[in-house]
Amino acid sequence: MKSIQKKFAPFLTLAFLAGCTTVGHPYPFPKDPEPSAQLQIQGKAVYLLTLNEKGCYTGKTYVDGSPGAMPVKVVPDRPLVISYEENVCMLPASFTPQKDGRYRLVAWEGHKPTDADVSFFQSMMHVHDRQCVVDVVEVDSEGAPVHAVKVTALRPRQTAFTCIKFR
Repeated sequence: MKSIQKKFAPFLTLAFLAGCTTVGHPYPFPKDPEPSAQLQIQGKAVYLLTLNEKGCYTGKTYVDGSPGAMPVKVVPDRPLVISYEENVCMLPASFTPQKDGRYRLVAWEGHKPTDADVSFFQSMMHVHDRQCVVDVVEVDSEGAPVHAVKVTALRPRQTAFTCIKFR
């Protein structure tokens, strides 16, 4: 029985997360007097994931990335876990915004670049390979890029029956 659970746990985890668009605890956006960082989403929308004190997933909040969407305030000095979910992509990732920092997050999906050393026929076998990318840059007050921010791709892991952690 345990081997069956181990085989299907990743699929059940993803199915659980995919079905929780409006279920669970919303992201705890900082109020005006509280310390915060600013996050502008561009391109595709993402979800800000909510984790409890044990690091277990408890919900997600949709953040729009369409042109003209307003930036959101996020909790600084703690890892911010986001999830880009579009078409074939489900990419949880994390970075740590700093207090009073301004960030631009761009999520996109596209074709994987081809390897120059691969023959034409081998490359045809991978013509439909896709990649999911989340990039974050710190920006100045005018929105100009200052420097790239390290983003860590995460994987959901079911650590207990009711606990999914991202590592």
